[in-house]
Amino acid sequence: MRQPSSVVVINDTRTDLHHGCWRVMRTLEAQLERVGLEIIARAPAHADWRQDAAVIAAMDRAALVVVNGEGTLHHDRPAGAALLAAAAAARERSIPAALINASWDANGPDFGQALKAFSLVSAREQRSADQMRAAGTTARVVPDLSFFEPVTPATIRRGVGFTDSVLREAAVALEQARRRLGGRALPIHFNRPGLVGDLKNLRDGVARSDLARPGFLLASLSARLAWRRAEMTREQDYMAAVAGLALMVTGRFHAATFALAAGTPLLAVDSNTHKIAATFEDAGIADWRRVAPERLDAALLDRAARWAPEEAEALEAFLADGRRRTLTLFDDLARLAA
Repeated sequence: MRQPSSVVVINDTRTDLHHGCWRVMRTLEAQLERVGLEIIARAPAHADWRQDAAVIAAMDRAALVVVNGEGTLHHDRPAGAALLAAAAAARERSIPAALINASWDANGPDFGQALKAFSLVSAREQRSADQMRAAGTTARVVPDLSFFEPVTPATIRRGVGFTDSVLREAAVALEQARRRLGGRALPIHFNRPGLVGDLKNLRDGVARSDLARPGFLLASLSARLAWRRAEMTREQDYMAAVAGLALMVTGRFHAATFALAAGTPLLAVDSNTHKIAATFEDAGIADWRRVAPERLDAALLDRAARWAPEEAEALEAFLADGRRRTLTLFDDLARLAA
């Protein structure tokens, strides 16, 4: 029997020990609760919900399926296909499905066709919405959910923080730049305490292809050790650290959103999709702040530590408008489930 106002959430990214994912999921849950929607099942990231009997059974009782897209829907990835399949499963049960908080990049016609089964689609940036529309689906734009909670910046800002990147070569180059320029390591991800976490941290820095380039392998492992020492396990502590920086230098999308939410000036290395570049465009951030790691030097860091007046004004408007759009999105989800 259907349960009014009950929701199944697909792609709970808290399985990743990553402060951005935790912030997104906390906002998603709080907003569903605000509009009177109750989560009755969650499908974790990196596990195919189609093999989860509890999630499938919950769909039979739900009034709505909400898919948290995040950065999964690009280049026709199998994990993206699994997320999109939730819409067809919902339609088979005569209930609506919504794709929210999603980037969309370089997907083919099969993904575009699957996207049409959603009753509501919300992209994180205009570039993604444009590609979705080109695929035949109307999409609204609501900035990433990590922007929603207001952040109080520190009274005095000090220092330069560096993160890694999902692109391994860029990650190593960022760590080398940090050491050369004297910055603080601020990885947005963390691992479990103890030996298990230590080993996973190192394993994530190794690929089979590295056997043919031992110099890179050593540099990657050295970077992983530095990031492990700098890990923070509490999201609040990480955000406070970012809010107190004079400048953030990052190759991570959510480290960039944390900086923007806190009004912290930043430089960014592009990720594996357009998500950082597209968010800069939407927020009115100058394009020169997107850099290749080898271009990082003291003069650039000094220039980047100050927002131009037009950037600061555009960012303030972007954050305020994004919060309004987020509230409207979840109000509409409640109406969809009614």
